[in-house]
Amino acid sequence: MEAKKIIVSFIKWIKPIGWLLLLYLFLGWIFYANQETFIFRARIIKTDKKLAIQATHEEITIPINQADTIHLVRFKTKNTPARGVVLYFHGNRENVEWYATQTDLFTREGYEVLMMDYPGYGKSRGEKSEYKIYQWATWVYQLARKKYESKEIILYGKSLGTGVASYLASKKDCKQLILETPYTNFPAVFAYYVPIYPFKTLLHYQFPTQQYLEQVEVPIRILHGTSDFVIAHQHSITLTKQKKGITLLLIKGGTHNNLYHFNIARRALKTWLSD
Repeated sequence: MEAKKIIVSFIKWIKPIGWLLLLYLFLGWIFYANQETFIFRARIIKTDKKLAIQATHEEITIPINQADTIHLVRFKTKNTPARGVVLYFHGNRENVEWYATQTDLFTREGYEVLMMDYPGYGKSRGEKSEYKIYQWATWVYQLARKKYESKEIILYGKSLGTGVASYLASKKDCKQLILETPYTNFPAVFAYYVPIYPFKTLLHYQFPTQQYLEQVEVPIRILHGTSDFVIAHQHSITLTKQKKGITLLLIKGGTHNNLYHFNIARRALKTWLSD
């Protein structure tokens, strides 16, 4: 009788554990199969449609092959000649239109801004991959070098784009690297909130910012809000601990998309651009 009770009790316990395991695997499979939908919140724009951008700008289209086309926007400055150029790698939302207002601070300080859309964003066309995004970023850098010396090029990354900008800074010469709301690596962004999944294995995209920064030899400046619930500011703290000389500005109460609303952030950027 005792043995029967033990077996019955075991079955009662094993059933909910089994259901939890199935739920765990099912949710993991959903994320794995749909990860690009979760990560890339892109909005496509028809190629013949005028961009909803108020700032003075010029569209640049670079056909790569029948499937791939890079579309980027050059935001102009009134300064003649320009002090340099900011290569701005934006976040995962929408397209260049969404981030266009962010360029005002740079153009006022005398810098042009080149901002590309990733594959499948805006008027850019092509299938996404981490390698392709790096490759496109490199081509945009080469385009900038036709007009500017490397010491006149600032690499700027916002959110998703911080990994892209860090990669480029680890490979190419530039004046400085500025990162807004960066992450140590992409799997860590998800693991911070849901540590029970092996995101390093699940994700096709790694964007190992922490690794790239080891190879960067120019000044690195970081902006991050303490109330950022998309990419926790602890990522930036970790990055500053791993490499000496990184400047970190933590903005109390700042969230993921409102750092330019804080005077302290705008003043810091203005100072960094003047260096």
